[in-house]
Amino acid sequence: MARRTTKKKGSGGGFVLTLILVLLAIAVAGGIYYAASRGGEKDVLDKGLTGGAATVDLREESKAAQRAVDDILLSKDNWQLKDNGREDQHERMKETGGEVAWNKRQLAIGVPPSTGLEGAASWLGEKIAGAKMVVVNQREATYNGWDSVRMEIAIVAKAGDGKMNFVTDTVYFYHNLNLTKEDKDIKEEKEKKKEEKKPAQKYHGKLAVIIDDCGYDLAPVRKLVNLNAPFSYAILPYKDFSSDALHVIKSGGQTAMLHLPMEPMDRSAMSEGKNTVLTDMTAEQVQNLTRKAVDSLPGIEGVNNHQGSKATSNEATMKAVLKVLKEKKLFFVDSSTYSKSIGDQTARSMGIPTARNNIFLDNSSDENDIIAKIWQAVEMADRNGSAIAICHARPNTADAWSKVIGEVQASGIQLVPVGNLLK
Repeated sequence: MARRTTKKKGSGGGFVLTLILVLLAIAVAGGIYYAASRGGEKDVLDKGLTGGAATVDLREESKAAQRAVDDILLSKDNWQLKDNGREDQHERMKETGGEVAWNKRQLAIGVPPSTGLEGAASWLGEKIAGAKMVVVNQREATYNGWDSVRMEIAIVAKAGDGKMNFVTDTVYFYHNLNLTKEDKDIKEEKEKKKEEKKPAQKYHGKLAVIIDDCGYDLAPVRKLVNLNAPFSYAILPYKDFSSDALHVIKSGGQTAMLHLPMEPMDRSAMSEGKNTVLTDMTAEQVQNLTRKAVDSLPGIEGVNNHQGSKATSNEATMKAVLKVLKEKKLFFVDSSTYSKSIGDQTARSMGIPTARNNIFLDNSSDENDIIAKIWQAVEMADRNGSAIAICHARPNTADAWSKVIGEVQASGIQLVPVGNLLK
């Protein structure tokens, strides 16, 4: 019995010692976890999202995060950064009824074909780690018809016992065929490489493309400008989106023009009514109308005619229009809506830089027909050394260009602003 009692005490002492060691280990582990979690909180904004019903403003923090992303991306001298616009976001907090405001934007990052898209996105993700930002989504996507990798970058804010992500940047990585300088640390081999059709450079010459009828619909204008091709854009005056189109075009570094409404052969077919230059107007009336239209689009570089077969074949009318363009130091492109148009030759006689359209690309709205016309224009430029083509700011036209722009640029033809082909 004595031995049994002694043994029981010994066993109890061992149990207590073991229990103490276990508790000590838990305490140490808990301390380590707490320290680690507290260390992680340094990257979490504490703005009291669940502390009351007042508005919480994260706009300065989100803009600071966007500037940090810009600084990282601008360290790459062989990448092209394009800001496609930003806007304030608002979200109502269910728990408190309060509102959170922050800023969100879209970025398009053109990288050389030798740079892996997944690798480029991962590189940016690594760079932003620890800067109060996180990657909340990364996946394959398309950008203007191009294969891309889409990632969302967010700032993190404390919300009660949890956290909330607020996306400040949606970033698209895509291959820009104009960029040739290879990346020193991100190669295509880092991702599953997709075969791209790169036709041999069999064409030569210069092709200028004018996008007519800008001002009706802004979406095709944005899509075409985002292709980063040196197109020229002719804007109709006084339309719902005329000023917006001008802003998008100029912000994209492209050539903006006035698409001046002029009288067609059939006056009943006029699309712009009282804003149209008519052949029975006096010279003063023509000049006043033209001057007003030019002044409505500050920063344009030239003019071409909208409709105008009758007006562009009337010498007195053309001289009145061109007198204003000469005063404003603007060029004139004859859209060539009529074979007997004298717009370009009249401009040349007055010392105004001018040219004439050679081909319309989208008389048909079928996408395949438009693509066929684009290649016809390429062949014309190759055959004659240069060519001017006109198409319109329409969805199918924008989609057609999105599909072939890479092949056209890789074909050897040189796309140029129309100002490069004036005489």
